[in-house]
Amino acid sequence: MTALRKALLFLSLTALTLAVHSCDGKGGKKDNVPEPYIISISTDYEGKAVAGKAVTLNGLNFSPVAAENKVLYGVGLDATALRVSESSEEHVVFTAPDLGKSSVKIRVSVNGVESNSVLLEYATADPEDESIVLEDATTVTVAPGVEWTSFHGNWENQVRNINIVRTTLDGKNHLGIYFNYGETYPDGYTPTVGKDEDPRDLDKKCIYLDAMAATNGPMACCQFVRVNGNQEHGPGDADEWIANCAITIDGDKVDIVQVKDNYKAAKLTNAADGESFLPPDNTLTVGCAGPLLVWEGKVQKNPEAWKKLDTSGWLNDPSPRTAIGLSSDGKTIIQVAVDGRWTQSSFDQRAVGMSTELLAKLMRGLGCYKAMNFDGGGGTAMWVKGYGNSRNIVNRVSENRWNWDGTKLRATGCAVYIKRSTE
Repeated sequence: MTALRKALLFLSLTALTLAVHSCDGKGGKKDNVPEPYIISISTDYEGKAVAGKAVTLNGLNFSPVAAENKVLYGVGLDATALRVSESSEEHVVFTAPDLGKSSVKIRVSVNGVESNSVLLEYATADPEDESIVLEDATTVTVAPGVEWTSFHGNWENQVRNINIVRTTLDGKNHLGIYFNYGETYPDGYTPTVGKDEDPRDLDKKCIYLDAMAATNGPMACCQFVRVNGNQEHGPGDADEWIANCAITIDGDKVDIVQVKDNYKAAKLTNAADGESFLPPDNTLTVGCAGPLLVWEGKVQKNPEAWKKLDTSGWLNDPSPRTAIGLSSDGKTIIQVAVDGRWTQSSFDQRAVGMSTELLAKLMRGLGCYKAMNFDGGGGTAMWVKGYGNSRNIVNRVSENRWNWDGTKLRATGCAVYIKRSTE
């Protein structure tokens, strides 16, 4: 055998050996291929899995190509592979299967190379179905079917100040939207305006309306509003997260609907063909806002695209928030004002706001089948007749940071109010 043939034979044998050792043919470790490794488990439910909901495995050496990863449970030929919907080198996302078990061991296979096993524990119940009880909250009856609850204490590991008005629509209690961003009122009403007050303040609207309770509503600057068939604020361009839903009122029928933007909200109607608008017989009150918080009993999560575009932190910062929700039968209205931006060292004068996702959790826990976010920040205010401070404001408005009593308000265009008929 010549030297050349010996060299070629040596190279061929070496290549064959490398091929054999690169894979053991049993889905085991491959030489020179880094092993995937699971470090932790993340879910929206404190690390516990809920069947049908997303689970994120955080770790090392996963494939950025989702199809090259598989989540496995079970042993050997009986192992079941779950599809990975999203991945990077440091995480994989999959949907928790419905196994009827309290826990299961899982691992990740990346192109046949398997990771360590970790225990995936299941929540005992869907957290979205769990009611939220605010310990030591105070509830009073404002009028038949209208209750105001006030809470100041720890919730979700932070000091919160939360006010809730829960109203039963019983033929006498009615929900309405009033829009007026001017300084004059119809019917000859002239509000009494004190120092640091404005004719557009929420309390001035509530006195004019003879309301039982109210919160601020859609933003007067940029969200579509129609009241009893009259357009009060026209549609315009707006970020999707502040104009992706609307509250509609048709007599005593109240609903929250999904829309794409202000322009779609402007086309909402109760006319049979869904397009024509024929006042006064077919009138519809509409207030566009967002984001949608709860839809058909499910907490809504902000899309990743929104989070990337939201450079101001409007969605994710712990800010004061205003929201409204409905029970599944549409007969109960739940209005909520969450205070924030109060950073005093004193527990009694401290309040951390919420992200919109945490607000969604609160609204679902309070019994909302549908819920939506209104204007917030310094504009968050709740008015309850006969309660609260000298202006009947029951929450701690952050417009005036150095006045915990909240007597200075931000001028608002909308009042979303409860009125009780005397008939």
